[in-house]
Amino acid sequence: MARCVEIAEGISFFAGRFRHNLTLNPMVSNAYFLEDGEEAFIYDPSCGKEVGNRLAAHIQSRHAAGAKWKRGFVVAGHSHFDHAANLYLGDLMGAEETRTYLHEKGFEDGKVLNHPSVVLRKQIEQAQKYYNPYLSFFGPFKLFTAPFAALHTLAPRWTLNVFERIATIHAAGPVDGRIPPLPLREDDLQELDFGGIEMRGWAVGKKVIMPTPGHSPCSVSLYWPERKALFIGDVDWIGNPVSMSSSLRGCISSLESIRALAAAGLLELLLPGHGEVKQGPAEILAHLDFYIQRLNLLRAEILAAFQYYEGDRSVPKLTAILVKRSPFFRTLKEGQFPKIILFVHAMVAVCLREEGLLT
Repeated sequence: MARCVEIAEGISFFAGRFRHNLTLNPMVSNAYFLEDGEEAFIYDPSCGKEVGNRLAAHIQSRHAAGAKWKRGFVVAGHSHFDHAANLYLGDLMGAEETRTYLHEKGFEDGKVLNHPSVVLRKQIEQAQKYYNPYLSFFGPFKLFTAPFAALHTLAPRWTLNVFERIATIHAAGPVDGRIPPLPLREDDLQELDFGGIEMRGWAVGKKVIMPTPGHSPCSVSLYWPERKALFIGDVDWIGNPVSMSSSLRGCISSLESIRALAAAGLLELLLPGHGEVKQGPAEILAHLDFYIQRLNLLRAEILAAFQYYEGDRSVPKLTAILVKRSPFFRTLKEGQFPKIILFVHAMVAVCLREEGLLT
């Protein structure tokens, strides 16, 4: 893992870690540091000491080189802990004015929802309305989760408390800073025009924060018009829709909005929360088209299974049919990415819910 890679002028990239198994090896998102004259941004401050220390060292080195910023901003792509745990980094920027922003739906009772156990708890609680999440794992993981499914019938709250602690034992807790995060309120959204492409967003300094929900209700992207660079967090996450708080329609809509920017020649860099940076319109459009088509195929397969099968149409039953009969879903099951997320069941449930077919 390189300490820092300069992607383009004013854009420094800090690679995260992509994990297959979140129980043993927590996910770590990419982080980005932007410099533009008197402004500096951190997009996705990520989680864990390693990436936090690398960002802190970079900020220190920029100070040593004489960099001074009047305005500093920390923007979390969404409130999941692998993207928003190192909010303390805003304290180190040394700007005359520093602000930390998250979408308003990433807060609960005034606090950021960035603790790993809180994220998992909410996923379990939301899933329980539609299926038994402890029975939604495949292969060897089911040996671990099956006892929790049995205990859930006797003591659901105790079971959830124990499960969330075990499942997140290796995940780094958030390190919040002195600067209280500010909510990006949808009531404050502005109508903005980019070369004939109309989009909604919040103007922050010389950049624009854009709502890109789907992966989560609080997902936002950061657009730097002068660099034609868009920082997208988990908008193109391979597991979308990843939980019951996700939206399949939102995932597609957000990708299509980004595609409109690229097709209009307004996008040269696509910088994700996980994976490699995409450069150039052709590469970006191909990447976005793949993900849009993938999500449309996912929806078509789920709806076909629902319409074809006349028996039990519960989420677990339809999931079992799909992973048995659909080569696409069989691949999802075998790859199951990342393995601790309630993955294929959530995809089925989210799609049916949005189509009005899930009670």
